Parts: sequence; C-alpha cells; structure tokens
Amino acid sequence: MKHFFRIAPALACAALALIACNKFQADPFGEEQHGQLCNINVTLGGAAVDIQTKATGEAASIATAEAKVNSLQVLVFRGDILDAYATVNNASTLSLSCTAGSRKIYAVVNAPDLSSVSSLSAFEAAAVDLSANTTSSFVMVGSKTVTLPGTKSVEIDVSRLVSRVVLKKISRNFTSPSLAALGFKVDKIYLVNAAGSFNYGQTAAPTKWYNLGENKSELPALLYDAPSATVANNSSYNTLHYFYAMPNPASSKVTKLVVEATLGTQKYYYPIALPAMEPNKSYEIAGVTIKRGGSENPDTPITSDDISFSVTVKNWVTSEISEQLI
Repeated sequence: MKHFFRIAPALACAALALIACNKFQADPFGEEQHGQLCNINVTLGGAAVDIQTKATGEAASIATAEAKVNSLQVLVFRGDILDAYATVNNASTLSLSCTAGSRKIYAVVNAPDLSSVSSLSAFEAAAVDLSANTTSSFVMVGSKTVTLPGTKSVEIDVSRLVSRVVLKKISRNFTSPSLAALGFKVDKIYLVNAAGSFNYGQTAAPTKWYNLGENKSELPALLYDAPSATVANNSSYNTLHYFYAMPNPASSKVTKLVVEATLGTQKYYYPIALPAMEPNKSYEIAGVTIKRGGSENPDTPITSDDISFSVTVKNWVTSEISEQLI
C-alpha cells in the first residue's frame, strides 16, 4: 500500500548571532570577507512541516507519513564555493557557522549524504534517484539567498522533488450483456515509464526510467499496488491509490498509469497517459470507467475520452484529470 506526504511550508527561523570576527583574504568573487563569522540557526517549514506520503489508506495517516523529516542537510554557498555544511537526523532545526556576505542557502530533507559537495554548480547538477525516496521519507529541497549578518533569521520553504499520481475510483459499466456477465477483477495498478532521476537544481530531463514499457516490479512501494478487487457490473471500486515518480516533461517518454484487470479469463490493460509531470504536483484521476476489454499491452494506448486537468498550487499541487471512459 502506498503513502503520500506533504511537506510543511517554511523553515522556522532562529536568531542569527555574531560570534567572532576574523580577517579573511579577498574572495575570488571580489567580495571582501572582513566579515564576521556568523552562527545561524535554521528551522524547517514549507512542505516539510505539512503532512502527506504514498499509501492506500486513510488520508490522515498518509499525510503524517509524507511529512516526516528523517534528516536535514543545510549547505551555504559563497558564489559557487561551499562556505558551510551541517546535518542533523530526526530534527527540523540545526545550527551552523558561515562567513558574512551574500550567501545562497539550500535546505535538503531526507536526501542521500551531501557532505562531499564542494560547489553550488555540482550540487545543483547532481541527480537524485527515485529510489532515494520511500513511503515515509521523501526528498525535499528549498533555497534562499540572504545577506549575513544583516539577516537575523532565515526561513526556507522546501518542497518534494517527486510528482504524485492518485487514482480515486475504478468503475465498470459494460453495455454488452455477454461481457457484463463475466467476472471482472482489478489485479494490479502501477506506473510505467516512470521517470527515475531529477537534479537538485530542478532543470534536467530524466536520464533513468523505471518500469520501462511494462511492469517490471521495480520500486513497488512507489510504483505498484495489487488490490485484487472484484468489481460487479455497474458498480465501482473506491479505494484511493497513490503513486510517485520523478518529474517528466513527457518529451521523450510518457508516464502512464496502468490498470491491469482480468475479464473472465482474459488479461487486459487500461493505460492512461499522464500529462507533463512537475515536482511537488499531484495528478489526481477522479475516476476510470471501463466499458469493454482493453489493450493487450500495458504501454499501448486504447481509445478513450480526452484527458483534462487543472492545477492548484499547494504543497501537493493538484492537477485534476477528468474521469476516463474506456
């Protein structure tokens, strides 16, 4: 079963205290660092404080899992050079020292170890694999540029790198009496052509894919559910299912949500092509209505009504995809 989480808005701010003054050589960007050595406290907010994760179940428990902060890493950059780094586990606040001046600060939640990063360009280009996420630990990132020590507090909003897909309902409405008389069971629901990589700078196209063209049982906690739900004709299966993939501009491969079902003794696939997917947005399918046998391949489209969606900007941005008639 999958869970989804939502990350809370802003990093809570802590006092920015001047703790020492030292003379530094002029930095390579022409900024004189006669400055102070600054001690700053950073507290998480934004997506990391809101709650939501991938799961099938009650929204409240799903929300709690999705907002869990297992680790926090803060990186402070002076131009392209790393100026300071600190990390803490199971906490949403930390303190670190850095030099005074204009600094870009990144807050990164639930991510792989970043202690070897030495430059802003290397950090923003670094790819995060979808496998770095779990149902109770989603990678989140946010940044802010501040001038120290003039800034007394720092507040940073973080948001998830992944996109979310939600299927809310599967309905069966066979008009053929002979087909209506057959048993119909929803065996599996999963994503194919799931983007598997995205960079911290949020600019790169996917370079890795999971479940390419078919269900390969890859990352099942994020990409797969097996409801084994029998659906009578003219009735619905109403359990919500949540899935996660990295953002996909759909320029080379289209991510699809696939309903795999058995009609009588015949296996059928009902793939739904998703629109271009963006980070921290939720693509919610109000319902799928199945009227006949489907495709014999999970990556081959079948005739259906057009898909439309709208976006509301929230921690999980909701993109509604209209009910599908298949």
